[in-house]
Amino acid sequence: MTMEHYHPKDEMKRYVRAFIYLATKLGKEKSVAEDLWGIPEIKEVHIIPGKYDILAVAEVERKLLEPDSHNIYWFLLSRIEGIAGIEDTSTIIPVISMSHWSH
Repeated sequence: MTMEHYHPKDEMKRYVRAFIYLATKLGKEKSVAEDLWGIPEIKEVHIIPGKYDILAVAEVERKLLEPDSHNIYWFLLSRIEGIAGIEDTSTIIPVISMSHWSH
């Protein structure tokens, strides 16, 4: 069985992928999801049940001398912070990813 990795060990990552959970104000899920979908770095948006209302997948260009967590932090501050209706976020940055989705 062959597995394709999103980030092969011998190749420098060009992008940082992050999974961002967002809690919204009651009834604002759809408008927040639509605003997120308008951001080029956001590759997927899912409205989900549970503690968080939305799961967004972001792919942010990596800066050479900056840790991945900083890249995502600045992305969140500059692009997502201004969206009305967001009450809380939680971000997961994977170290190694495997996926059957197309690249």
